Amino acid sequence: MTLKLAAAALLATLAPAAVLAESVTLTAPQNGVTLQGESVDMSLYFTDGEAGAYELVATYVSDAAPDQPQRLVMALSDGDDVSFSLPGHEETLYNFERVGSIVTVTGEPATFSAANNS
Repeated sequence: MTLKLAAAALLATLAPAAVLAESVTLTAPQNGVTLQGESVDMSLYFTDGEAGAYELVATYVSDAAPDQPQRLVMALSDGDDVSFSLPGHEETLYNFERVGSIVTVTGEPATFSAANNS
């Protein structure tokens, strides 16, 4: 019984770290993956695009509107690295990065600082 309690305590301490940042890696065209977040789930895949770029397709749905999937499509060339939040979901910053034939997508809590106008 003590071992089960210790294991449960360990899992409880590790669980918040798993929620802080989620990451998926795409390594081949048309092989899909899903990035599951706290309020948004995103399914992703890429195809070969023009001039060596990959066309990344991301279809996402939020907990607030599960019956209204949204889609975004972007071209990623080797070395591209772009970050943004989705409309209505500013609490999460998504990063899309391509290095060679690997595309990595990460979602993590957004941190915003106030602009200093002095």
